Amino acid sequence: MVRALYIALFTTLIAFAAPAAVADDYKALEWTDLLPAEDLKKMEALPEISHEGGEMAASSPLNQSYANQDPAAAAWNEVLQSANVKAELNNQKVKVPGFIVPVEYDAEQNVTAFFLVPYFGACIHVPPPPPNQIIYVTNKQPIKADMIYSPFWISGTLTTNAMRHDLANSAYSMKADKIEEYVYE
Repeated sequence: MVRALYIALFTTLIAFAAPAAVADDYKALEWTDLLPAEDLKKMEALPEISHEGGEMAASSPLNQSYANQDPAAAAWNEVLQSANVKAELNNQKVKVPGFIVPVEYDAEQNVTAFFLVPYFGACIHVPPPPPNQIIYVTNKQPIKADMIYSPFWISGTLTTNAMRHDLANSAYSMKADKIEEYVYE
């Protein structure tokens, strides 16, 4: 009798748990999860940038000629150019929050391919994030062009396929299965 009760309870729990497992079979990632350990360590060790004008601007790590002379600037440039990926993420079903930077449109001006980036305005302002902090996304579900100002959750299969474009380069690509507006909780 007790055994039959346990089996019935277990079967009921599995029946209720199964839809949740199917609906949420994407592993949620943060942007730092895309960085290999050595790149994350380099990024965490970077010195602060001075955003002052004048001579300080010449010492910006984004100034390539200065980067050749200053080790801190060289470290910044190395991090900003990194296309190193985590091979174990290849072909994984993931969910990543971010902002959309359109790359391709259909005839109705809906976004059909885009870069997913960690912060608003990335790729449009110089410099773009490093390639390993940009995901090139192709989507079945078109997105209205006026919706790109909001953050989204993008769920799909992540690959370590690089993509080169005039706006930026990405070290990761994704075929989106689901695009949902990000809700702040």
